[in-house]
Amino acid sequence: MKDKIVLHDKTFRPYIGHDRIMAAIDAVAAKVNADFAGCEDVPIVLCVLNGAIPFTGELLQRLDFNCELVSIKMSSYQGTRSTGTVLTMMGLTADVKGRRIIICEDIVDTGNTIVALKEMLLDKGAADVKICTMLFKSGVYAKPDKVDYIGMDIPNAFIVGFGLDYNELGRNTRDIYVIDENMKYYILFGPPGAGKGTHAGAIAEKYNLKHISTGELLRAEIAAGTQLGKEAKSLIDAGELVPDSVVEGMIESAFDKVKGVSGFLLDGFPRNLSQAQDLDKILERRGSGVTAVVSLMISDDMIRQRIANRAAIEGRADDASEATITNRIRTYHAQTEPLIEYYKKAGKYYECNCEHGDINENRRRVLNLVDSIQ
Repeated sequence: MKDKIVLHDKTFRPYIGHDRIMAAIDAVAAKVNADFAGCEDVPIVLCVLNGAIPFTGELLQRLDFNCELVSIKMSSYQGTRSTGTVLTMMGLTADVKGRRIIICEDIVDTGNTIVALKEMLLDKGAADVKICTMLFKSGVYAKPDKVDYIGMDIPNAFIVGFGLDYNELGRNTRDIYVIDENMKYYILFGPPGAGKGTHAGAIAEKYNLKHISTGELLRAEIAAGTQLGKEAKSLIDAGELVPDSVVEGMIESAFDKVKGVSGFLLDGFPRNLSQAQDLDKILERRGSGVTAVVSLMISDDMIRQRIANRAAIEGRADDASEATITNRIRTYHAQTEPLIEYYKKAGKYYECNCEHGDINENRRRVLNLVDSIQ
C-alpha cells in the first residue's frame, strides 16, 4: 500500500488494505450463497457502474449458483460530497419482471441512490430486490429499507480506491484510501485545580479544535433526546454508571457530526486503559490516531490549595473537607497513572508545569507546549 496518493487537488492516506477487502468480500459471498443455495431460478447480479465493478467482479467469482450479470449506470456523487440528486437509471437491458435481483454497490451512505434504484426495479416487476454493498456508512444511512449484505461498516469519511473515485480518479487501486484532512486528536489530562476548564477553551480556540467534555456530551445527548442520550438517561436515573460503550458511542458520534474543525480536544476521556484502547480502535477506523496527550501538572499540595480556594469562593463547604480532597486526589492518580504509562510508551505524552504563575502565564506555557507538538 502506498504511503499516500494524490488525486486532483487532494491527498489521500492508507485506510483499508487489500487483504481486509478480500476478507470482507469472502464474508459477503458466504451469506449470499447461503441465502440462494439450491435456487432453481437464475438471479440477476446488478452491478452499479462504475464504482462497483471491482467488488462485483470479486463477488461473482465466489458465488456458487447460476446468475446473470447486468450493469447499469446511476450516481448521486459529485466531487467529495453527495449531491442528494438521483440521476436516471441507464443501461438496463434485461427484463426484470419476476426476477430476483442482487444490487451490487461499492458504497451505501445516505441510501438515496440505492433505495431509488430498488424502487425502480420493483416498479418494473422484479420479484425481489436485495441490496449488497462492499462499504456501508451506517451513521448517515437514512432509509428504512434493509441493506441485506454488508462488507464493512465505516465512518462517514470520504474514501477512494478499489472502485471508489474522486472526480473519476482513484478507482484502480487495490487498496482503499481516506482523504487526508490532517485531523488532530488531543487528550487533556489534569488533576482537580490544574486549570483544565480554563485552558481547554484557549487550546480549542487557537488550534480550531472541538472541545469534547464527556460530561457536557452526556448532557447534550440527553437534552437532544437521541437514542444514546435516552440510554444514558435511563442508566443515570436508575443510579447506574454509564458504560464505556455508551460514552464511546457519543464521542464517535461527535467525531462524525462536527464539521469545519481541525481536530478534537478530549477532556474526561479516556479514564482507564480499556477506554484508551477503544479510542485507538475508533481512531484507527478513521485512518488516524491520538496526536498527543497534554497533561497539566501540579503537586498534590497545590491541588489541595486550589480546591479549597475554589470551594470557599463558590460556597461549597463539602468540597473543602480534607477527606473529600484526599479522595479526589487518590482517585485521579489511580485512574491516570496507568494511562500516563500507556501514552508514554506510545511516545505521545507531554507534560506542562502549571504549579506556579497566574492563569495567563500558565496559558502561555500550555499553548507553547501544543505549538511544539504541532
